[in-house]
Amino acid sequence: MRQNISRISALVALCLMPFVTSAMTSEQALKSLQQSFTNSKIQDFRKAPIEGLYEVTLDGAQVIYFAPEDDVLIFGEIYSRDGRSLTAEAVARANQLRIDDLPYDQALILGPEDGIPIIEFTDPDCPYCLRYDEFIRNSEVPVKRVIFFMTRIHPNTAPAKAQHILCSADPAKAFDDVYLKRASATERCPEAVERLEVHDTVSTQWRVNGTPTLVLDGSPVTGFRKEVVANFLASKSKESLK
Repeated sequence: MRQNISRISALVALCLMPFVTSAMTSEQALKSLQQSFTNSKIQDFRKAPIEGLYEVTLDGAQVIYFAPEDDVLIFGEIYSRDGRSLTAEAVARANQLRIDDLPYDQALILGPEDGIPIIEFTDPDCPYCLRYDEFIRNSEVPVKRVIFFMTRIHPNTAPAKAQHILCSADPAKAFDDVYLKRASATERCPEAVERLEVHDTVSTQWRVNGTPTLVLDGSPVTGFRKEVVANFLASKSKESLK
């Protein structure tokens, strides 16, 4: 982006004085943004909770703000008076759209179809992925696991194990063999290589830099945070009983 980006490190609260009302229409503001910041990959553009600002969703569900009167971008977070992060809600909304567009036919699906869905970026050689796997296996709440392998952290060993799972005639059993029994990777096939390329693209789009990364209701959670996952499952289980 060009150098006239304004970076605001402090959090922006709704109780602050509003920005000067823009005389531009939304269409004019969007055109101004596109002309000033030509490298921006804009996914969504709408009025922000603060008058005079626009909410901009970029590629990767990054949410920033645009002040057309000053022609600046604002990096920060907007909170409501009751302490809700409106920026986080915008990110979750953007992630939900990305969830709808995921290549589910290329993922490895484990668990019951009517289970609570969790999108999972995992690595067969990641110790915390193994701990998460054990936790889910012992969960009393049924979980539908939508799995994408992210093997860049262990490039010398993890891709072969992921390929072994995807090539197997019984991927669920192969997954068990690798994650539970630490079985050797023996299966190879071109189809798995192609699927792993899709998995790599998806993990890059979601900016996955660590495993496991779990997507819970549109919100990515990096690392196996047992309490967070347990609370999520408990909450969704209660919702299903209503």
